[in-house]
Amino acid sequence: MKSLSKSTTTMFLFDLIILGLSTYLWSNFFGYTPKAVGILCFFVVLIGLVVLFLKGNYKIREFNINFKNTYLLFEGIIMTHVLPALYLLIFAASITCTLKFLAVNTVTIFVLLRLYRAFFHLYLFNIKKEKNILVLGADDRARIIADEIQGKKALRMKVVGFVQVNNTDEDLISDNKLPVYRNIDNLKQIIDEKDIDIVVIAQATELIVTIPRGIEIYKMPDFYEKVTGKFYIDEKTITELYYQYTTHRSIVYDFCKRTYDIIAALIILIVTLPITGLTALRVWLTDHGNPIYTQPRVGMDGKVFKCYKLRTMYANDYVPKAGKIKEETAGINDDRVIPFCRFVRKARFDEIPQMINILKGEISIVGPRAEWENLVNIYKKEVPYYSCRMWVKTGWTGWAQINQGHCVSSEDITEKLQYDLYYLKNRNVLWEIFILVKAVFLALGGRHD
Repeated sequence: MKSLSKSTTTMFLFDLIILGLSTYLWSNFFGYTPKAVGILCFFVVLIGLVVLFLKGNYKIREFNINFKNTYLLFEGIIMTHVLPALYLLIFAASITCTLKFLAVNTVTIFVLLRLYRAFFHLYLFNIKKEKNILVLGADDRARIIADEIQGKKALRMKVVGFVQVNNTDEDLISDNKLPVYRNIDNLKQIIDEKDIDIVVIAQATELIVTIPRGIEIYKMPDFYEKVTGKFYIDEKTITELYYQYTTHRSIVYDFCKRTYDIIAALIILIVTLPITGLTALRVWLTDHGNPIYTQPRVGMDGKVFKCYKLRTMYANDYVPKAGKIKEETAGINDDRVIPFCRFVRKARFDEIPQMINILKGEISIVGPRAEWENLVNIYKKEVPYYSCRMWVKTGWTGWAQINQGHCVSSEDITEKLQYDLYYLKNRNVLWEIFILVKAVFLALGGRHD
């Protein structure tokens, strides 16, 4: 499906121009050789766009220019100049000149990108025409999609009303203070009068044949996915998902995914070996207990395996209880956590030994998170369709983790299941590479909570 907004592409292209043009002009101003200018422009543009993307700058449905996003923009520009700084310090003749270039280029790029975002915010929320949406249906599905659309202000979409297609339905959306059209034989008049751009089908109806050509039409679950990045769960969508899963299996995808898992796991193990090795040694010196422990986790098809983890807590016999999961699960400030291991937990370094599970084929790099067996037994009772996430191999990280973090309350688990099933429906290797990079990026920044 095509994108809901072209604003992301516009912002991306503008950022590319600013990153490249500022770097080109300032590097020439400071007298760098043509070769050095080319290398600096390449580094700044490529790294800058990747970093800004990973920091959510192109997530248009959540666009805002609040203090947090402004700080993340500045932080991203600083990170963009790390590799160019190393290059200049190694090959440039003057350290003073290098520092001046880095300072003025960083400030120039930040000011221009921040100004552009301010003007873009003004345009987006005050000038850009809203797309008018008509929802076919007056049931719970209609209410849910209307709430999601109205909650994503940056998408510039407005629900102008609902069409009740079944006279026996209860009007579940009257509290939204939006008009409900009843006894409609033809949609053309409403579409023309209300200048409708998009029709969302929440309930099946023969009225769809009266929709004029040129109007965008979406089924409610598909539009829900585009707006939220989550899978809409009900009996019908689960049935369709299972059919898609069983009839669209790809040997090529399975081979590429397994190859990707092995390569990524080996790289992560090698790169993090000094950190995990030193942490394991300090844990052992703290209480002389085994720094590596195993925990029963549930993988694909509900199979239980021993998951390897780096111990960051003093010994305990904690077992979760239904209804008390959120309150009793350990956080980084739990007094059972070994003090110097708090950042280790926040950065998820305690999960690096799971690379062994990946190499053994028990889990994947990316997939629905492999949960503790005791928790799974609770979630299966409390969350409908929870077992569906185990149709595929569970993962070390996943779409739910980079969007939601690591949560354990039953309410959050329902939302996490929506993210997991969205991944299951749309998974591909290129997307999974992005998820891994994003997860590592969040962890290193201490934001993968």
